[in-house]
Amino acid sequence: MIEIYCGDGKGKTTASVGLAVRAAGHDIPVIFAQFLKDDSSGEIAVLRALPEVQVRYALAFFGFVKNMSEKQREETKACYKNLMKEIEQEIFRLDGAMAVVILDEVLHACNYDLLEEEYLCSFLMKCQKNFSGELEFVLTGRNPSGRLLELADYVSEIQKRKHPFDKGIGARKGIEL
Repeated sequence: MIEIYCGDGKGKTTASVGLAVRAAGHDIPVIFAQFLKDDSSGEIAVLRALPEVQVRYALAFFGFVKNMSEKQREETKACYKNLMKEIEQEIFRLDGAMAVVILDEVLHACNYDLLEEEYLCSFLMKCQKNFSGELEFVLTGRNPSGRLLELADYVSEIQKRKHPFDKGIGARKGIEL
């Protein structure tokens, strides 16, 4: 199955972390991969402590996309393609079992053309077709395309009604970071 957690509200990553913890609590292997983030978010240390969870992220991280040079964008694209190949290899090492694969902020990576959506769609279909166990994907971010929405089995939209950022309050450690 494919789940999408999208929208402009806070909680997409938090929901995916909750699912990772739930799966790990049932001894289900989890691959938790982050795009457009480094490994400094508070949830990463906790997820790494769970033996069922493997955390993956691209080694290249240059901050906000709008501040990236063209060279940094190209390096990020190459790193994301490598990250997807690593994830695919890990998925098929788990073949025959149930597994959860969380691609946190992958929708942003596609929207900013740092990961080709066609590649992501092909990846999802290939893994689902060739994996002999039960495979659950979670994609997070904003503005999923019509094609991704069509592929999804679940779509949960998190809507912002109010946010401290609107008052000029930045991300807070332990709450948004």
